[in-house]
Amino acid sequence: MLLSWLLLGLAALIYPAESSNWGCYGNIRNIDTPGASCLIARRRGLNFCGVRASERLAEMDLPYVQRYQPTLRLVGRKYCLDPAVIAGILSRESQGGNVLVSGGNVASGIGLVQPGGIQQIPTYWTSETRASQVSENLNMRIKEIRRRYPTISADQYLRGGLCAYSEGPGYVRSNQDFSCDFCNDVLARARYYKGHGF
Repeated sequence: MLLSWLLLGLAALIYPAESSNWGCYGNIRNIDTPGASCLIARRRGLNFCGVRASERLAEMDLPYVQRYQPTLRLVGRKYCLDPAVIAGILSRESQGGNVLVSGGNVASGIGLVQPGGIQQIPTYWTSETRASQVSENLNMRIKEIRRRYPTISADQYLRGGLCAYSEGPGYVRSNQDFSCDFCNDVLARARYYKGHGF
């Protein structure tokens, strides 16, 4: 009985520390971001933009993203990425695993529209394999940014990596390119998810 209480206490100590800040690329709670552009917000039916729009979009996608929380935690550990960031990407790219996006236009964050409407996303997209592909790609982009700009902060690595992830590695030509719409929106959504258990 004493052993089980000790284990329970240890788990309580470890879990909050893990969920509050983990990942190798800064603390998303401390990264300042302007949030979603008005274009992205309007495409999802909102008449406001910025952080408030990103948070609303993340809230709309939350029931879908929560289904994949265990997978995102597992993949986040593997790639040393905060699961909230992966959740932010999932929300931006596919409305939380709800629609399929055009592979050539990830940065737009808009579902691939077919003659019959928005195509439903196949379940494999949100599998561990797909989440690992997204995370591996982001991790690779972050490492490229780290090699090119060795003196910047971990937060800037993440920002640059997100911009390179969405716009391609050639997009980031200087540290002035660490602010793109995809990055700003994903970080604001990730902060929302961080406050909701990710």
